[in-house]
Amino acid sequence: MILRHFGTIRGQILAIVAGSSVLTFLLFLLLLFIPGGPPSPPWPWQTTYRVAGVVQMLRATPVDQRARLLDSTQGLGLGIKLVPAATAVPCAGSSLNARDLQTALQAELGQGQPVSAHACGADERPAIQVLVPMGDSTLEVRTARIEHEPPRLSFPFFGALLFLCVGVTALSAWAAWRVVRPLRRLSDQAEAFGRDIVVAPIQEEGPLEIRRAAHAFNLMQERITASIEGRTRMLAAVSHDLRTPLTRMRLQLETDRKEISREKLIRDISLLQTMVSSALAYLSSSSQTEKKEWLDLGALLSTLCDDYEDAGAHIAYEGPLHLPFLCRPEAIQRVMCNLIDNALGFAAHVTVNATVEDGVITVEVADDGPGIAPERLKDVIEPFFRLDPSRSDRPGSVGLGLSIVNDIVQAHNGTLTLSNRVPHGLIARLVFC
Repeated sequence: MILRHFGTIRGQILAIVAGSSVLTFLLFLLLLFIPGGPPSPPWPWQTTYRVAGVVQMLRATPVDQRARLLDSTQGLGLGIKLVPAATAVPCAGSSLNARDLQTALQAELGQGQPVSAHACGADERPAIQVLVPMGDSTLEVRTARIEHEPPRLSFPFFGALLFLCVGVTALSAWAAWRVVRPLRRLSDQAEAFGRDIVVAPIQEEGPLEIRRAAHAFNLMQERITASIEGRTRMLAAVSHDLRTPLTRMRLQLETDRKEISREKLIRDISLLQTMVSSALAYLSSSSQTEKKEWLDLGALLSTLCDDYEDAGAHIAYEGPLHLPFLCRPEAIQRVMCNLIDNALGFAAHVTVNATVEDGVITVEVADDGPGIAPERLKDVIEPFFRLDPSRSDRPGSVGLGLSIVNDIVQAHNGTLTLSNRVPHGLIARLVFC
């Protein structure tokens, strides 16, 4: 159970914080005890202040009165005397206490004052000799034999250190909870989304990285849900429309007629092929597997219009003959063919116009057909929407042409808008930024 807890993010964060707090506590105690560590109060500061005070008073006292001043400063474990500079002989020993006292005196008297401290004696606790030059004389101070005092480890000290460790651990636990809670919600939501596609978006909270992950997950849910719903509707629509030609073909084959209408079978087969091709085109319109490359859009539109005109359609192109456009060529050609086919299906004359201004390319496919009711202009772009499903002038249509166009245009950072012409007709406008 404990190992499982430490396998979580919260457990690992708490383990790191707790381990670092304990290590800091032990390291702090170690620094207080090891030799060479910082001087522990009160040593050497009390002795330092006494010696520094004597030195400062001697400097301010006339030479003939210094001996009387020294007599009044004897005691308290210090032996103080003035000796001629030539007869001042430093002790040969050295100790940690001597070095601590010399460092403290230099800090108190100033770095320009030559001060030296030496250990006198070879035993474990030698006395300390301090030599301070003062003109022709040298102030010699001898301390009693002292012992390096241990740190004063009292309850307030341990209480403060313990409070620090507990406070850091508590704040770290709260921070870990703040991080883990949105992650747990995200994982629960992902698991629920695997069982039920229709799931409400999760709340975007927590640190910036987790909010970004939650936002990306919500977008993924929306896209997957929309994709599944679209394909479900497509299968339902195609399945419904396939029944009519399949039923007719089966009736022809099951009747006792000796002669089967070959033309009717071919027409129904063509109808089935058209429906399947439309469905496959819709499924592949958002794949974006085709690489982008430069295309002469003006030449493409001019060539398409010429081909349709050669086939007997009344169509004309107006615009530049050379119009460079970075796109997916096959997808853009499919867009233009769908728009032209839709226009020619309901109109006698079609005009294709292309313009470019400030890097924005606009392509319009205008016809003189009946147009579309204003309240239905946005509906016809939706998948499987047909204004009149019962009409037979365009067999095989499942309402996917404009949906395919819209998906491809959006993949090229463009927009598709439909508007009615005056007095009649429809304009399909593509704008690529």
